[in-house]
Amino acid sequence: LLTTQSGHYINLIKKGSKLIDQLSPNEKKEYLRERELKKLERSNADKVLRRFASQIKETGFIRTKPTFFVRENNLIAEFIHIHKYSFGPYFRIHTCIRVLNDSREFIALIGPIEKDFKAGKYKFEYESSIESVEICANEMATFVKKESESWYQQWSDRNSLLQDNSPLHDQDKLYLKEAILGESVKSNVLRSKNLLKIK
Repeated sequence: LLTTQSGHYINLIKKGSKLIDQLSPNEKKEYLRERELKKLERSNADKVLRRFASQIKETGFIRTKPTFFVRENNLIAEFIHIHKYSFGPYFRIHTCIRVLNDSREFIALIGPIEKDFKAGKYKFEYESSIESVEICANEMATFVKKESESWYQQWSDRNSLLQDNSPLHDQDKLYLKEAILGESVKSNVLRSKNLLKIK
């Protein structure tokens, strides 16, 4: 034990020993249970994403990275980004676009999340059972086919993306305007495709 200036005691872990070795039997049992639950949560998250990828493949979205589902469409990359929350078995869906002529060296998530469509209606969560995994994947795929596709259709006219109410930022509109005029920068397009793993 180490006593601090305030009089509190701190357990010191000997070099080479593990935290779990310092736990009481009950604490160790709870620690191992929580660790197994987290392991199952991660495993089921991957199962959800695999099923989700299969179900939205018919719309043209291809899983190019673990949490990115992408398709190329007339000067634009349309992509779905899935965020798995760290605090539990929950997902967030981000419906995004990127002008291929974008010069950014990172992927900006431009577009709405599920709460922007109908707040509170959509919740993508799962439990330990395979049935809950299937339900979650189905709900996510249904959301993309209904809400995401509707949003993409709203902006299918590339000139509409240049308007004031466009989801694009001013610099993105300049990138798109150059592309529409046939003045895309080849290195920008290649960078965008590399970032999103578009073949």
